Amino acid sequence: MTSFKAIQLIPILDLPAEVSPTKLACLDAISTTLADVSGKDKGQIKTAFLEREAVGNTALESGVVIPHAVLVGRQAPFLGILCCPDGISDWQDLDSHAVRLVLAILLGRDGLTSQEGDAIKVLFEALASPQFLDTLAQASEPQAVMTTIKNKLEDN
Repeated sequence: MTSFKAIQLIPILDLPAEVSPTKLACLDAISTTLADVSGKDKGQIKTAFLEREAVGNTALESGVVIPHAVLVGRQAPFLGILCCPDGISDWQDLDSHAVRLVLAILLGRDGLTSQEGDAIKVLFEALASPQFLDTLAQASEPQAVMTTIKNKLEDN
C-alpha cells in the first residue's frame, strides 16, 4: 500500500481574478501557494514551471494538465491542485479542450525517498487511466480532487 502522505496535497484557493484565468496567472497563483508551504522562493518555483512548460506540453486528457517544477536539491513532493470549472482561456489538453484541472507537482532533484518515489509512480500510473482522469475532471473543488487522489494512492 502506498501512503498518500508521501506527497503533500495542497489546494490552490487563490484563483486569478480574471473571469477566464490565463495559464500564466494560474502558474503564478500555484507558485505563490507552493512557495508558502514549501519555504522555497516563489520566483524559483515559477521559473521552474515555465522552463518545463517551454520544453513540452504537460497536458493530459479530460481537461487535466500536470505541470511540474523540479528544484535543485532536496524538496519533499507537493501536489498543488487548482480547479477552474469554466476552463483556463489559453491552456488546452491533448484533445484541444480547455484545461479545467491543474495538478502542479513540485519536487527536488535529490533525496527523493523510496516512499515518495513510489507515491509519485502510483499517481502517474493512475493519471494514465482515462477513467481516473474523467473522475478527477468532474470535480469543481480541490478538496474533492484531493479525496479521489488519496483514495487511489491508498488502494495501491
